Amino acid sequence: MAVNLCEPRPYGMKINLIRKAQLKVLGKKKEYMGKVKSKMDSAGGSFLVVDAIKDVLFSVKNTERHTEMTKILSPFIVPEECSDGADLSYDDFMKEYSSICFEYNSLNSKQKAIELYMNSFYALAGGVTSAGRKNIKLVTEFVKKKGFGIKYGDTDSLYLTCPDSCYEKCDLAYNGGKGTISKLEYWTEMVTITMGVIEKLRNEVNSFLRLKTRSGYLEMAYEEVLFPVVFTGKKKYFGTKHEDAVNFSLEDLFIRGIDTVKQGKSQLFKTIGDQIMDEVRDINNEHSLHKIVEDVLKDAIINTEQWNFEQFIETDAWKPDVNNISVQRFIGRMRGKYDSKILISGKRFSYVVTHPDTTFNLHGRKLKPTKGEKMEFADVAKELGKELDLYHYFKKTIIGLCARFIMYDKKYEPEPSSRIMRIKDLDEKYKQIDDYAQNKAKS
Repeated sequence: MAVNLCEPRPYGMKINLIRKAQLKVLGKKKEYMGKVKSKMDSAGGSFLVVDAIKDVLFSVKNTERHTEMTKILSPFIVPEECSDGADLSYDDFMKEYSSICFEYNSLNSKQKAIELYMNSFYALAGGVTSAGRKNIKLVTEFVKKKGFGIKYGDTDSLYLTCPDSCYEKCDLAYNGGKGTISKLEYWTEMVTITMGVIEKLRNEVNSFLRLKTRSGYLEMAYEEVLFPVVFTGKKKYFGTKHEDAVNFSLEDLFIRGIDTVKQGKSQLFKTIGDQIMDEVRDINNEHSLHKIVEDVLKDAIINTEQWNFEQFIETDAWKPDVNNISVQRFIGRMRGKYDSKILISGKRFSYVVTHPDTTFNLHGRKLKPTKGEKMEFADVAKELGKELDLYHYFKKTIIGLCARFIMYDKKYEPEPSSRIMRIKDLDEKYKQIDDYAQNKAKS
């Protein structure tokens, strides 16, 4: 099991596929347009496209990143002399965003098709997954023999760390903060060393793969170094990414599998998650992840004046044939009352969870309304001055997010004698350990 602490060494990622130059360009556009979309969605439709873009750009402090984002997003800002006072509509922006997503997914599928063809050509039985596992296993054994540590891997990628011997000189120079170099210099040197070592390893691995597969189709592509980095579970991790150059800007957050990136989450949820991840990655941080989570959560609950109504808005989509109990219950309540606000199937709507007007029934028994019975359209709730159900937001959602960050502390794992630890199926065992640890961390 992974320990939920900031890893002491940088991690490098390698993809055992052909290089993804085109995907990278489209991925950037998809990412930055996604930030604008999230900004508009979190505001419940009150943000104009141009204002959302300006707000996103204003929040970026890194000059290089700001320039890159401006170049990608500026075409969506209609010049005043050409606009006749009209702003690019949300629907037009979403059409372009959907087109970019489609193009990205299409190109990604084509690349996977190349891998499938290659695996078929070499008669690697079992399809892409087994072929990928075989190749990853070959690479894993190769890098382990060279002294590299494996932190995480799947069918086409590995996160690994260099041997400690690579960092001996900078370790001595830093000497736990008592040496001749600063912490920033120490971290910079570790990442620089990692980049150089991984670059050399990549060439060695590609030569090895050409020898094993008798082909140049399959190769390792170095993508980035992550440091600091925290692994919170299977396919769930975050860190500061360094690609072409060392950069400890907190803006360069790399996330995989953390719920803050999920569609529909409130800005409150995202802000608290980002605060935790930013503090963990801050070069001046001296606290454990557990302590940071406790402090951020405590401040969020005690100092409620820092939050406004818009930050509690969530979004969801109503689909008649999908058994989303909360949404189905909510739409059922709204029929006949707000028919004009019920969108066509699949369209997203903004809502908040409000405190029930009545907490006891006529017999004096305490009511336990479900989420679907407490949901209200965001604009209606704001107009009527409805009280938000803070218990739902903090106890039901934020606590779960915080538990995910701290659950890999050993104290949350099952006892060695536990029934869970005796499960033979490794996937099922991992799932149950994960569920057990998260539930215990919530309590």
